[in-house]
Amino acid sequence: MEFWIVIDGEKEGPLLDFELRSRIRAGEIDPEQKVWFVELEEWTAIGEVEVFRAEFQAPVQTEDTVEGYLAGLEEEELAREQSSVPKPPPIPVEIYLWRRFGARWFDYMAYMAVFLMGVVFFEVDLKGLQQRSFFPVVLVLPWIFLEALALHLWGTTPGKWLVGLQVRGPDSQKLGAGAALLRTVRVMILGMGFAQVILLGICHLVSLWFAVKRKVVLWDTSVGNRLVREKDLPRKWVAFGLGLLTSFFILMSAASQIVLSQVSSEPSAEFEEVQRKIERVFTPEEE
Repeated sequence: MEFWIVIDGEKEGPLLDFELRSRIRAGEIDPEQKVWFVELEEWTAIGEVEVFRAEFQAPVQTEDTVEGYLAGLEEEELAREQSSVPKPPPIPVEIYLWRRFGARWFDYMAYMAVFLMGVVFFEVDLKGLQQRSFFPVVLVLPWIFLEALALHLWGTTPGKWLVGLQVRGPDSQKLGAGAALLRTVRVMILGMGFAQVILLGICHLVSLWFAVKRKVVLWDTSVGNRLVREKDLPRKWVAFGLGLLTSFFILMSAASQIVLSQVSSEPSAEFEEVQRKIERVFTPEEE
């Protein structure tokens, strides 16, 4: 339908209804201005025409009305925050379970390889050392300080770096020296059982249960620490695999040398004792 309108004494048209609506909403047309279309017998105030009447009833969006509208939204938001309506929980933090596990065992095997190489090089009596009550402390104490130092300085360990993980505190920054040391001690107690065989298996199972069932990491979740994943690089994964194989080879070689050295030293004394007994039996006594 086409419309004609009188503006400043001049007749404009034909215009379509959506053109007039746009001009009304823009404030260019007053309700008293005359309009005509074929269904009208004479010029009529546009505000009285049924087609456009609702347009003049809607509030004009001036600066004051916009500010009032925004203020109303702020009040609604404040009331919503102060209400007792339950809010959705925060988005769960990704645990990266298997990356953690792989990185932990990479660090453990690398450290143990270096430790056993030191035992072989300095010819330490490992069997005698294992019988001492302070052996677990001697074994893990250097590891605790080295890992805490790496977390504090670089925010990661060799294993975590290769699998693309960084440790961050509640403030999304690297851990302080004290926080890094406490985290490493918690890992050593709750996750690794001080590297003792039986405790190691038990702690692994308990930690795995909490991670899978409760989505909780015993040494991170309670204090707000989290792991941040970096971009995967193929060369890092290659280095990760080669590092594991190298550490395993060194472990087996060093362990075999330690076992052989202990086995070969003990029978020698027994052999000498047996030899002396044989000599006493078969050597005629002097008259």
